[in-house]
Parts: sequence; C-alpha cells; structure tokens
Amino acid sequence: MLWLKDIEKGFGPQALFEQVTWQINPGQRVGLIGPNGAGKSTLMKIIAGALEADRGELTSTKGLTLGYLPQEFHSISGMSVRHAAGEGLSEIWALQGELSALERALADTQAPQATLLERYGSLQADFERLGGFEAESRVEQILCGLGFRADELDQDCGTLSGGWQMRVALAKLLLTQPDVLLLDEPTNHLDLRSVEWLCHFLAQLPGGLILISHDRWFLNQICTHIAELSPDGVECFTGDFEDYIAQLDLRREQLERQRKAHARKVASLERFIERFKSKATKAKQAQSRVKQLEKLKEVGELREVKTIHFTLPAPPKCGRVVLSLEDLHQGYSEDAMIYRGLELSIERGQHIALVGPNGAGKSTLLKLLAGELPYQRGARILGHLVKPYFFAQHQAQTLDLSLTVLEEAQTAYLGDSISQLRGVLGAFLFDADDIKKKVEVLSGGEKNRLALVKMLMTPSNVLLLDEPTNHLDMGSREVLADALRTYSGAVILISHDRHFIDEVCDEVWEVDRGRVTPFNGGYTDYLEAVSLDRRPNPFALSGESSLITGLEPSGSALGQGATPIREAGSAPDDTRSRKEDKRRQAELRQQKSKLLKPLKQALEVTERRVQDLETTQGALEATQCDEAHYLNPDDVIRVARELKQVQAELEVAYESWERASLALEEAERTFDQKNGVG
Repeated sequence: MLWLKDIEKGFGPQALFEQVTWQINPGQRVGLIGPNGAGKSTLMKIIAGALEADRGELTSTKGLTLGYLPQEFHSISGMSVRHAAGEGLSEIWALQGELSALERALADTQAPQATLLERYGSLQADFERLGGFEAESRVEQILCGLGFRADELDQDCGTLSGGWQMRVALAKLLLTQPDVLLLDEPTNHLDLRSVEWLCHFLAQLPGGLILISHDRWFLNQICTHIAELSPDGVECFTGDFEDYIAQLDLRREQLERQRKAHARKVASLERFIERFKSKATKAKQAQSRVKQLEKLKEVGELREVKTIHFTLPAPPKCGRVVLSLEDLHQGYSEDAMIYRGLELSIERGQHIALVGPNGAGKSTLLKLLAGELPYQRGARILGHLVKPYFFAQHQAQTLDLSLTVLEEAQTAYLGDSISQLRGVLGAFLFDADDIKKKVEVLSGGEKNRLALVKMLMTPSNVLLLDEPTNHLDMGSREVLADALRTYSGAVILISHDRHFIDEVCDEVWEVDRGRVTPFNGGYTDYLEAVSLDRRPNPFALSGESSLITGLEPSGSALGQGATPIREAGSAPDDTRSRKEDKRRQAELRQQKSKLLKPLKQALEVTERRVQDLETTQGALEATQCDEAHYLNPDDVIRVARELKQVQAELEVAYESWERASLALEEAERTFDQKNGVG
C-alpha cells in the first residue's frame, strides 16, 4: 500500500531522522509514536505529500487516496458548519447535480428520452452505491459525534474557535473515506465523549490509518501496530501500545540476560589469561583466550528516551476545607445562567477530575474555583492559609516571549540559587544551550514544559489544572501523572486523556447543564457507575438513528452511586442520611466490582484472542490479494491452509466471547436485582 525507503529529513545542519524505511500494509491502524522533536509530524507531512524529503523514495499502490489532518490548518469562514463538513462528500453532490439536470431534461418532451433515461439510471445506481440518499444524515451524524449540537450546524464556521474549526475539518475528512487516514493529534481539541466516539468510529473503518497521539488509551483502543520513530529510523511493533510496552520489557529482559552472560564470559577469559599468561606450557592457550576476548562484542542497549523527572513541592499547611462555593450564580445574564445556586466544597488532598461535554461549563467551574471569573451573586470561600495555583488550558500563552527560558523561569523562582534553578530546568529537558533561547522560538511542547516549571516553582496547596498534558509526549505525561498522584495537596483538573485521569484522580465530578455530580473512583469507574443503558448508543455509525440523539444527553448522567451537589431551589439533604447512603452505594460498587472482575478479565482474554485471530486473518487475506503471492505454489497452499485453520479457530473464539459476554451480563443483572439497583 505505502512504501518508504531511506527517507531522510533535516533542518539546516541538524538531521531530524535518517534512513526511514517503512511499509504500511492494507487495513493496518498504526500509532506513530516518539518523543517531542523526533519528527513525527514532519514524517507524516512527507507521507501526505505536504513536505518534500531530503532523500529517499515514497511510493504507493496505484489510485491510493490519502486524507490528512494536520495539527495546524487554515481557518474556515463564509460557510456553514454543515456545508463545510459536507465538502467531504463532493462526489455525491456532483452526482446529485447531474441527476437534477437530467430530471429537468427529461421534463422536456423534445429531448431524446431513451438516452437520458439510460444515463439517469446509471448515475442513480452510482448515487445509491455511494450512499447518496443517506448523505445529509451522515454529515449530521459525524458532526454530532464530534460534539456539535443540531442547532449549531447552520452557523458560520467563522464564528467558531480554532478547536471547533478543527472538528469541522476532521468531520470533512472522515466523510471523504480515503484509503488511508493520516491524523496528527486528532483528540487535542475534543472532550472525553467525543474522543470515545471518534475511537469507536475509527476502529470500524475498513481503510488504513496512521495516527499521531500521546493519548495512551486512544492508541490502545484503535491501533493494530505501533511504529516508533527515532533518529535512526522507524521500528514497528505488532499490537497496541500496551503490547509495545510488553515487547520492550521482554527485550530489556533478554538484553539483561545477554549482558550478564557476556560479563561472566569476559570474567572467565580474563581469569584464565591472568593465571596462565606467564606459564610457558599454557602460553598458547592464554594467547587463544586473548583473541577470543578481543572478538567478544559488547551487548547492545535499548535506546532510552529522556523524560522529565520532578516532584511537586510539599504543599503549605492549610485547613481541611480548601475551597467552597455557596449559592453561586454565574452566567451571561439572568436569562442565560450557567450555574444557579451552586454549592460545593473541596477538601485537602482530594484529587478530582471534571468531566462532561464541551460547553457544559467545566472550564467555567474551574475558573470560578480559581477566582479567575466573576459571578453575579453567591460566595467563593478560600480555606485557611490556602494558596491555589491555576494552570490555564493556554498557560503557555502567558509566557513573556521576549525573555529567555532562564529569565522567564526566574519570574516565578523565589530562591536565590541560580544553579538550583538550572537543575530544575535541566530536569525538564532544558540544557545549557536551551535556557539561553528566547521563549518565542520554543515549540508548543517546550513552552508547556516551561509553564510547568513555573508551576513547580510556586508553592501551593490547591492545583487547578485545565488540560495540563497538552503538547506533552507520552513519557512526560507519565512523569506528570506520577508527580500529581503523590501530591498531598488538592488537585482539580480537566483532561481529555482518560488514562491520565485514571492515574491521577480518585474522584470524578460530572458537569452538565448547571449540575455537578460526584462519583468515587477514576474515569473507568465513573463509566461503570453511570447507567449507560439509559442513554442511546453514542457510538452508532450510519444506519443507526441513535447516533445523533446519543450525543445529546437527555439529562445529567446520574448513575448508580451518584449524589448531585445541591443546586438552587433544592432542599438541603439530611447530612447523616446522605453519608450513610453514599457509604452503602460505595460498598455495593466494591462488591459488584469484586464479583464481576474475574468475568471481565475472562471477557478481555476472549476479546484479545478474537482480535489477534482477526489480525492474522486480515494479514493472510492481504497476502492472497497480492499477485506476486501466486508465483510460488507452495506459498499458495501454505497460506490457504493457515487461513482455513485461523477461520476455524476464530469461530471457536467467537463462541467463547459470546459465552463470556452472556455470563458477565447475567452476573451483573442478578447482582442488580438482588440489591435493588435500578
């Protein structure tokens, strides 16, 4: 399908990567990974034809179509959201125009009817084959899947922010259905619900995919292969990101065993040489051992990618309740209130993730908590000795571009040891040369790391973080997650990276339509707690009418175990009753989780077995589609036999998966009935 041979690219004297040789086969969904600065986006631009390589060859099968979504794109204006996205179906609209013209011609009795009817029938068959009758609904389905409301589809794209315009561009690209999709960080401007919708949509596409993402969960759900880019080229691994990690761990273990064996061999030879080199009778054997020692090659090491290493400073001591909102009203006007009478409190040490669709008010709530946004009435109360720190979604934009990295870091540094400050910057991968650079020349990832350095320098006991992982690579996200997980102060964050939320937070607060609903546990626990069966399926594709309504929740997701934070007009609950109810619900969730865990694990095993066999089946079928395959009769027979065996095993795997799925559903239903869970 796609072949890259000895591709090289550099900027000035600096080589970005060399000798990239890579083959992307039909149906593969590849996650292109590597640290920031490795050249992933550059390589994708070369594949898309948007950038020329310095050296090397790029070839593809005849007629292959590519669809490319870059991180940065030209803004759209002068057309509606619906129209801009619908440009992805240009072939259908062209056919529709021809059909309309033919209908007008057929109305003219003087025209040659037989010829026109024949042409009309041919075009109508093409129109139906391409899904022309469902085209308009498909445009709406994909736009709503990416977070647009039905009443927003006719507004001008020029009124949208850059993030929402990116969604329009992504919708247009998905509608074109190219043979290979090239997506560079497609989830950067999506909320969690839209990320999940996109994940399920991409997983069901028949074509190929090359994806750049630092979202570990997203890669695990979609990818059949991982390609790691380094200065030495591309190395491919079969499986998702977790499989890639497992293969690296296995390789490290093998190298460590080889290294130990090598060390033992060297020590043995050196002992023999030292013992017998002076003895005439053993001189010949000693000399032979010297030659063996010289021939022994050092065992190689896996290339280690540098990541940031830091620990958040111990938070200053403060009161138990760190932040409270009392009877708070906030909005654009009395007729357009986002929050009415909102009441909540946050205690020392709580780690909370705010989730909900874009536009639900998550960032508004975070800014209210941070004191960054005015409100109409009510109160925001800071606890005793509380020092909050607000990390905005675009925190990097607050940096002074005219300063150097060192100078900008010094604006937040309270100490007087420049060497200590240099050490902290070094931990964030700013070396002696980097700290002399002007902030204006830094990449997005470097600016975000510098903003994190300033956060580290500022002692606080409440961190309010809006998308802190933007522009951070995978390794840096993991280190940040480790630091936040062990931080003893309060953390309230917004993130579209569900793996990051699961790693950091032990509570999830759902924000939707002026309500804030708390759930115990990480994001995965939250999804289990929410009664998803009460909602239409948000992941349905075309042909399933539930798609559009599924992305417009009919109400707040009050799942089993949810206790809404009180709104204006609601009577205060009895505190003791609420605590007992919450404790009972938590116990039920724990019991249910313990009961279902082995069944879920069994289901995951069967699902992975099905996925592995389907991948093998796809590879064998792709081999049979290659004309060169039939030049070797033995290979033809072997592949046919292997495919037949895999298909038989797949049938058994499907049956096992169905049994495991039914067992899980039955156990869950029985538990819910027994405990009165509705």
